[in-house]
Amino acid sequence: MSDKTAEIYFDSQTRSLRRPEGDPVVLRAKSFSVFLALAKNHPDPISKEQLIEDVWGQVAVSDDSITQCIADVRRALGDKAHALVQTNPGIGYRLTVPAVSEGATQSTPAPATTAPNWWVWLSSLAVLGVIAGAFLTWFYWMTPTRPPNIAEAKPAVAVLTFDTLGHDPDMTIFAQALRNDVVVALSALETVSVLSPSILNATSAPSETPVQAYAAKGADYVVGGTIQASDAGVRVSAHLIDTANSKITWVRRWENADRDLISLQDDVGQALAVELANPWSGQLTGLGADAGAPGNAETLSAGEHIRLGVALFHAYHGQALTKAEQHFRKALEIDAQNAEAWAGLSFVLGAMLPLANGTDIKAIRDARANSGRQAYHLGQGSGRSLLAGSWTAALRGNETEKRRRLLEAADKLAGDADALALASLQGALTTELTSEAILWGEQALSLNSQAAPWYHLGPGIGYFFNGDHAQAISHLEKAPQDHPSSLLFLAAAFAQQNDPEQAARALAQLRMLHHDVSIDRFLAAELLSPASKAETLRGLLSNAEQGEK
Repeated sequence: MSDKTAEIYFDSQTRSLRRPEGDPVVLRAKSFSVFLALAKNHPDPISKEQLIEDVWGQVAVSDDSITQCIADVRRALGDKAHALVQTNPGIGYRLTVPAVSEGATQSTPAPATTAPNWWVWLSSLAVLGVIAGAFLTWFYWMTPTRPPNIAEAKPAVAVLTFDTLGHDPDMTIFAQALRNDVVVALSALETVSVLSPSILNATSAPSETPVQAYAAKGADYVVGGTIQASDAGVRVSAHLIDTANSKITWVRRWENADRDLISLQDDVGQALAVELANPWSGQLTGLGADAGAPGNAETLSAGEHIRLGVALFHAYHGQALTKAEQHFRKALEIDAQNAEAWAGLSFVLGAMLPLANGTDIKAIRDARANSGRQAYHLGQGSGRSLLAGSWTAALRGNETEKRRRLLEAADKLAGDADALALASLQGALTTELTSEAILWGEQALSLNSQAAPWYHLGPGIGYFFNGDHAQAISHLEKAPQDHPSSLLFLAAAFAQQNDPEQAARALAQLRMLHHDVSIDRFLAAELLSPASKAETLRGLLSNAEQGEK
């Protein structure tokens, strides 16, 4: 008979896991799917590639997404020692104990009626591993000589109490509880170390700001934010501060109409950890081959460079895009005829254009045009090559060819979430097909339940040009809040809604993050077609600027 203390119970209806002695813990959909893939493969390890295929299918996914899901499973199982879910370097991950569906009598996969001796021995070893891990963890925390800073090899992050806007006492309590939840959630990430909030106590100088005080204690980054309650619900904004220069490097906002603060606290705390893991994985782990690629970057294949370029593209901020460009160019050094690498380079350069200095705009645009032409001619009619080629046709003013290539690309890429999101963005910006662009963007979001924030740019801009400002704002507020495109279209959408205060706030955030971006420079960088789109955007942003003054 199997050792019941070494089993895991799961409930597919509630997406929950539990140990025999514990309570069920609900997982996110993707994390639960990862667990099911591990359980299906038990007792053998499952490779990272097979895990991606089983859980994400053909959607491009970063290593951080996998790591986060594995961390979620371990946290649900209380597996701090990684004895239940093992990492096998160079192979993948392995569930060391059987999983049993709630109400079932057999394990999944079902064990034999009489377990062989080696299986009993292995199960016992796993239990001993958990006990040993728990003891070592206890010993580690109880050692009095343990330094206050955590894990020297990992960047240190501190979390401030979120500022409350207004005088709602419930929000003050919620802010403190949310901070605690964020600390716990971030502690589960393997890419950062989290400083304890109690590390400051009375040791900081009275003249120091909290950011300065944490920096003095070794924090490389500090998470801060605001909470505001209204009749419409609760708004949570979060930002990431680089203590080396006190600059805000990342901003994100969540809106929720649910005033049940207990459930909202759990949801937002976990969402913050997941969302912030993406920019951290780039900014704090080097944004290069180390972020998910084994060995020396010089030994990577063209395909591996493309995979890393795609993963970095999802972060959608300047530093990550620069590194993504390097990976696509490395792929082309290896294989100059690789249409996918040319197409990827075209898309990255497109995302970089609104971030470019005035003198660089023409060079980046020319480089994008060249990469798009190469992708189109080498791709032999593939969906992504058609998508890259559609932009070059738009640049030439060839309306018929631009439209044909885009529609054909979207048809061929109907099951590819990333490509549909790109088609949505390109269609919203460069064609009159705004309704189709909205449809492609919404379809991309439905295909990928963990879509990156940039997925919202296409439908947001599409709704804006269709005159649906409420839907435009809904999407644009979920788009990357440190990218000029998101902030400028958001400001214009608020102006379109006759909300000058919010429009001015979006422009103020743009000035804070990108001091040298202007309306004229953005319109010079971004390709908008037909020309009436540029005039619409210019007029609304000019009104927003007047409100800002």
